[in-house]
Amino acid sequence: VIIEGKSFPSGGADNEKLDFRVRRQWDWIDMTPNEIASSESALNHPTNLHQFYDAYGPYVDIKFIVLHRPYVETIASHLGFDRGPEGHSNVISGFMILLSQFLMGHMYSGPAVDAEDDKNNMGGAPLWTIVCADKLSLKQYDTEEQLDGAREHVLGYLANFLGWPQRSCPQCFDKWKESNKASVEERMNTKTANTLWEHAKALEGVWPPRRREDDFLEQQCGM
Repeated sequence: VIIEGKSFPSGGADNEKLDFRVRRQWDWIDMTPNEIASSESALNHPTNLHQFYDAYGPYVDIKFIVLHRPYVETIASHLGFDRGPEGHSNVISGFMILLSQFLMGHMYSGPAVDAEDDKNNMGGAPLWTIVCADKLSLKQYDTEEQLDGAREHVLGYLANFLGWPQRSCPQCFDKWKESNKASVEERMNTKTANTLWEHAKALEGVWPPRRREDDFLEQQCGM
C-alpha cells in the first residue's frame, strides 16, 4: 500500500526546497480561475492526475480520498500567499475547477467511459470519495460523544471504500489538534471576507464535487 498526499497547489513559488517538476507559478495570480485550470503548468502541478491515473491505473488499484477544507478558512490560513488573500483565492479557485474536472470525469475505476455511462455507474467501483475536514472537528458538535460518533462513521466508510477489513481505529485521532485560530472575520477585514465569499459562490456546482454514493451526513461538505 502506498499512500501519497498533496495539496493542490503545493508550496510557494519561491520555495527552493521543493523539488516539483513544475513549480507554483507567479503568473497564475493574473489569470482567471478557468485559465489556471486549463494551463499546462497547473495541470502538471504538483502531479498531473490524468497522466498518473492513465500510467498506473492498468496495473494497480488506485483510490482517491478528497480531503475538503472550508474555502474561506483555507484562504485565511495563508493570507500572505499569492500576494494576498484575493490573489490566493483566485489561484485556489483555479485548482478547484481543475480538480473537479478530473474527479467528475473519473467517477469510477476501470476503462474510460462516456459521461452517460459514468453517471450510470458502468465503469466499475467508485474511484474517489470525499471527507469534509470540518466534520472531524469538535466545533461542529455539541458534545464529544457526537464528535466521536461522527469520526467513527467517517473511519467506517473510508475502510469500506478502501476495502480494509478493520473499521475501527481507536488511536487515529490521538494526535488531532483542534484549531485555536481566531475567526475568519477577525483575521481579515469585512470587505476582503465578503470578496472571498463571492469567489466561493462562483464555484457553486463545481466544488465540492458530489457523487450519489457519498450520502453520509459527514460527506455533505459546504464551501
